[in-house]
Amino acid sequence: MSKRILIVCVGNLCRSPTAEVLLRHALPADTYAVKSAGLAAVYGNPMDPRAAALLAERGFSGENHISHRVNRPLVEGADIVLAMEKKHMTALSKLAPGARAKIHLLGKWQGNLEIPDPYRRDLSAYERAYQMIDESIKHWCPRI
Repeated sequence: MSKRILIVCVGNLCRSPTAEVLLRHALPADTYAVKSAGLAAVYGNPMDPRAAALLAERGFSGENHISHRVNRPLVEGADIVLAMEKKHMTALSKLAPGARAKIHLLGKWQGNLEIPDPYRRDLSAYERAYQMIDESIKHWCPRI
């Protein structure tokens, strides 16, 4: 059985889908199932074009992404839940109180680094978020 990893942000348009793509690439698909969702996501939206372009520049694709809203069964069904900000962890813990022990910051291994939302900001905000996500995943992979 695969280990299930859920990555959460707000809209499931930039940060969590970027992390989903990068983590899927970094981990063996036969051992890990990686999904992403958003606390306030509207179902069915594609990945933000700027975030998708940054992935594409590095040889990855976000073109099949469809946004999903996080729900209690998703959180409870995951083995590890990775959030971008502390307030996301709080919201997830309220949504699924029994899952609190498996909810962590994606930037946990970098001093509980929070990854700011680049949505509707300039390209440098997207680039910074991408770099922070990429680095955070490198720290998680040996620990998952």
